[in-house]
Amino acid sequence: MLSAVTAMTELVINVSNIVSSLCYSLIRLEPYNTCVHQCTYCYARWYRRNESNNVIVPRVKAVYEFRTYARKVYRIGLPPIPARLSTLVDPFIPHEELYRTSLTLLRIALEYEYPVIVNTKSALILKSPWIDVLEKLAEKDLLLLQLSISTLDNRVSRMIEPHAPAPELRLKVLQEFASRNIPVVVRLSPYIPRVSLYPSLKDFVEIVHEIGVKHVIVEALRLESSSIKEFLQRFGLADVDVESYSLREVGGLRPLSRISLSARLREYIALQNALTKYGITFATCKEGLFALHTAKDCCGMYLFKRSLALRPTLAEIYNIVRHCGPIPVDSVESVLRQLETQGYLCGSRITMYPKRIAKPFRYHEKKLLRVLRNPDILRHVAPSLNIVDGKIVAKDIAMLEVGMENKS
Repeated sequence: MLSAVTAMTELVINVSNIVSSLCYSLIRLEPYNTCVHQCTYCYARWYRRNESNNVIVPRVKAVYEFRTYARKVYRIGLPPIPARLSTLVDPFIPHEELYRTSLTLLRIALEYEYPVIVNTKSALILKSPWIDVLEKLAEKDLLLLQLSISTLDNRVSRMIEPHAPAPELRLKVLQEFASRNIPVVVRLSPYIPRVSLYPSLKDFVEIVHEIGVKHVIVEALRLESSSIKEFLQRFGLADVDVESYSLREVGGLRPLSRISLSARLREYIALQNALTKYGITFATCKEGLFALHTAKDCCGMYLFKRSLALRPTLAEIYNIVRHCGPIPVDSVESVLRQLETQGYLCGSRITMYPKRIAKPFRYHEKKLLRVLRNPDILRHVAPSLNIVDGKIVAKDIAMLEVGMENKS
């Protein structure tokens, strides 16, 4: 029998200042050990620094753990916490046709009525039996489909995602699922200024609108600090500023940088405004720019119409501050208790869930509280929040823009 400690890293994303503070979808389903797309910006390689084997292997542990957990939640009758398929690999790489690990996970979700957020670049899901299971999940309001796109420029896409499906094929996937009234989301990930909104902001927005996309997420490019400028130079972006993504240097890990806030903020604002005109919601991923968000949550989970269990994040704190005024730092625990009474998954509510989930979720909550008490970390994780005179305050879009002008 696998221990709860082992399961912590299997079903739940690891604790960190950024994930613990910003992410709702902490339940992860990783069907394979690695991926074949060979994306030059691949985030997963930072987490596989001790792995030298590039042979694709199905992760049977993920299947076992998810079946055990989903069955228990279903039988107890608890509101499910949406699971992400997946976070570190594309769940529908060509090997899926042989191993069908992701298909098995989807069938478990269907059997136990467990909502899943599918994140992929693949067109395999247009084939049977995958599309059949996905459609059955959607019929029960158990599916949110996210397609990751870095750019619609085929030439650039081949350069940075050499073995991933072409952008037009991903658009075809979106169109097919949208035509079946299945909610579809575009993840502009990684977001690269002047590259991701190809052929133009206006054209990009019209394309996703015509397809039927409901929500757009942006996640700025981040890479090792030693290589990000060289990466940008390949696309004529030597003038684009970068900033530190890592809060501090950790032994054995390379420090990370990302596109600076000043380099992405105005494009984000323009994109948000253009999408809003078409009724498409907008959010950032792991950037804490809540002033720009037009959706109830960053992932687009509001598109589920069923009852879900969602943990509180800094987004909830931001909304409280915006509507009710600054929050004293020494009152943050009481604020979480208030959110618990509103149905959020925190405090004693966590203990209702199986230990393999409850224990790591408690760790995530403790980390969230630490971030809320630390001005430097809070500003780094969520530029829309700050601590002034011992109180948490919020910044609107105009204040973010002024802050960028003062830095330039």
